[in-house]
Amino acid sequence: MNNQESNSSNNNENKKALKFSVLRSLKLIAIYLKEITNIHDGVEVEGSIEAIKNDIDFKGVNIWILGASIVIASIGLNVNSIAVIIGAMLISPLMGPIVGIGLAVGINDLIMLNRSLKSFGTAVVISVFISTVYFLITPFGDVQSELIARTRPTLLDVLLAFFSGIALIVAKTKKGTIASTIFGVAIATALMPPLCTAGYGLANGNWQFFFGAFYLFLINSVFIILATWLIVKYLKFPLTSYINKARQKKVSNYILFFSTIILIPSGFTFWSSIQESVFKRNAEIFISKNFDLEGIEIINKKINYKLEKNDSSSIEVYLIGNNIDAATEQKIATELFQGGLKNTQLKIYQSKDNSSEMVNKLSKEVRSGILEDIYRKNELLIEDKDKKIKFLESQLSLSSNSSIPFNSLKKEIKIHYPEVISMDYGTTVGTDFGEKQDTITTFLIRWNENLSENVKQEKKLAMQSWLKVRLEDEKLRVINY
Repeated sequence: MNNQESNSSNNNENKKALKFSVLRSLKLIAIYLKEITNIHDGVEVEGSIEAIKNDIDFKGVNIWILGASIVIASIGLNVNSIAVIIGAMLISPLMGPIVGIGLAVGINDLIMLNRSLKSFGTAVVISVFISTVYFLITPFGDVQSELIARTRPTLLDVLLAFFSGIALIVAKTKKGTIASTIFGVAIATALMPPLCTAGYGLANGNWQFFFGAFYLFLINSVFIILATWLIVKYLKFPLTSYINKARQKKVSNYILFFSTIILIPSGFTFWSSIQESVFKRNAEIFISKNFDLEGIEIINKKINYKLEKNDSSSIEVYLIGNNIDAATEQKIATELFQGGLKNTQLKIYQSKDNSSEMVNKLSKEVRSGILEDIYRKNELLIEDKDKKIKFLESQLSLSSNSSIPFNSLKKEIKIHYPEVISMDYGTTVGTDFGEKQDTITTFLIRWNENLSENVKQEKKLAMQSWLKVRLEDEKLRVINY
């Protein structure tokens, strides 16, 4: 009995020791986390406020820098150059008055707030005006992907702006400002490109571009201001003028209300983006599942998602090889509902369609991209005089060959296989050194070097199968080189 009591006492002591050890470990971890996340140490309040004040005003040098960055960003968006756009972000002084607004609200400095709002409004008007003038006079009017990317802000842009704002104000309040952080925030939030995109929309009467891009700029600005205000409050910057608790609460409510109003539309676009992503994923699964048929190859596909319930989404599939009969086509169409693709139209274009009609359909979808791609690849081929001569001679030789419709065929090949760098065509005479001798149509294809050998081989076999059907020549062959 005494042994049992002794064991029980020992167990209790062990449990207490273990509990104490766990609690002590948790306490030590908490202390360590508090130490490494503490941003109060190293904060230079007066120096930070003075530095932010100096970046607020737009006059003299800042105006010239702003104008230069607007033109650079507009050119970058116009020619779809990410490097040029990043350069514009780095030199843009737009961040100054935005951080100034957040600081002014946080420390109740009405004079600074007035200066910041005035500078902010001036910068916005100048940016939109200059970018609008640029896009009115530029000869390049095509809509590029970098422009489109600034017209549909979502909740992700809100999070990006908010946490970028936190990184920015924390870096600015630290003694010895962290320049790399400020540059990184300038790139991450990308304040200049949305304003230039708004200018593009204004210049071209495209109100969807204008409002979408301006809304993205507004999101970035508001949530950088919100992040600045929160950090200033957390660091307990001294108030410039006294503010009673009732008014302070009212100001806080106004800020949160306005932030929520800005936040709501981005939630809808984020939800629509998720819906579109889910639709496209289901469409890809549907295509791979239902069009993996013997003797048939998909040469192109187009997935169109429509958010509005009144408009139906569509999936367009372009096929070569054996034709799908009506019964199989109907069966595939019924699979749409099982694949989560309700209210979706399925359009199948097969090789039974007139070839020129099929090419026209494809060219309407990708015309500008293909022409740009052909132009760039041709430029690579004619870098110097010798290559120019060789290129022109080969083109002349191929164009003069009348055995196949070469001019139309090369366009079709470039549409179906944009990875092709160059192509040689001719006829070869083969023999087994006996009585057998034959003339064979041969295509020599050079692919993009980024493709793996397996992918090149797969594409070669697919092209060979298609060309045999297209030119009605079973002996035709394609060779990679």
